[in-house]
Amino acid sequence: MGIDTQTMEQTFAQYGRTIYRLALQYTRQPPDAEDVLQEVLLERCRRTEPFQSPEHERRWLLRVAVNKSRNLLRTVRRRPTVPLDEALAEYAPAEPSYRALYEAVLSLPRDYRLTVDLYYYEGYSTGEIAALLGAREATVRTWLRRARLKLKELLKEEWDDDQP
Repeated sequence: MGIDTQTMEQTFAQYGRTIYRLALQYTRQPPDAEDVLQEVLLERCRRTEPFQSPEHERRWLLRVAVNKSRNLLRTVRRRPTVPLDEALAEYAPAEPSYRALYEAVLSLPRDYRLTVDLYYYEGYSTGEIAALLGAREATVRTWLRRARLKLKELLKEEWDDDQP
């Protein structure tokens, strides 16, 4: 059985940026994120069961992306690093007023960063994030609360530094 290129192309067009961004947040390496994206697309083509809904497909793809990212980080081989802010530059907000927030989010620990991204950008609930990341819902709520507190602290410092 060959690869269903139409399914792969449709999945890439619809979810490619989201999968890549999540993998990049997790691995912090563009080549690794590209590998994860490719593996997720192949995994999608291998799946024969239909999805219950587009949201079910999206959640499944993101869960596979998290698992593939974790597996990749467990491997011994590592590539030269590229700063995350450089790699995510194409996703940076165009409006300068959001740049400080964007940079503050990038400075958060991985679990906080992923939780903020999935909650605010992707619109997932804490329960859905818990399922995607393989964590308890209470843990996700804690990560989200701590991320908000840290962002408030970081942005307040920046605001205070900008004042004359």
